[in-house]
Amino acid sequence: LKALAAEVRNLADALAVEEKLLTTLSESHSALERSLEAYKLQAGRLEEDLLFARLLRGDRGLSLQRYVLGVMLTSITSEANKLLAEVHDGRYRLRRKPELAGNKKAGLEFEVHDGHSGQYRGVASLSGGEKFLVALSLSIGLSSVVQAQSGGIRLDAMFVDEGFGSLDPGSIREAIGILSHIRGMNNGLVGIISHVDSLKESISAKIEVSKSRSGNSLRVSY
Repeated sequence: LKALAAEVRNLADALAVEEKLLTTLSESHSALERSLEAYKLQAGRLEEDLLFARLLRGDRGLSLQRYVLGVMLTSITSEANKLLAEVHDGRYRLRRKPELAGNKKAGLEFEVHDGHSGQYRGVASLSGGEKFLVALSLSIGLSSVVQAQSGGIRLDAMFVDEGFGSLDPGSIREAIGILSHIRGMNNGLVGIISHVDSLKESISAKIEVSKSRSGNSLRVSY
């Protein structure tokens, strides 16, 4: 009887240890379940963020940044085409190249429609003078869009450094006509830096710089 009583005490002690261990494991299990639920919630949010990041980067198509730039470029092209309508009897018109499926870099390149052939071709095929007129139209188109969408921003002055040397007399007159568009926008000032003598006849207000051995001299005319 004494031996059995001792065994009962030993078993009771062992049972108490096991119950304490069970309580500890139960608490740990509950804590792990709470951690698992928190992890699942955080993992779901992370997956949403990763999906959004992939969409922004354009991993499966066009990135958001490139899309927004494309929309802006469409507006700029539209303004530039209004000016190109006065160049070479409206022969050229710009457009964004169509976006090809799977091409992440598409949508920010130009091609030009040639009214003589009725076909679109790359802007690289234009002559130097024609490229200058197109670039000038795009610059003014950009300023028009910025002023229209940025609220309060004005283009008070624009300076063109060279670029007229590759133009024939007719193209020079057309370029001057394009630049005169700025004067109609908030009475902007247009400054031209050039060595082309034929421009002197088209510009009334000018500063002529002459070089000599004794130094430079300025002559201002209005």
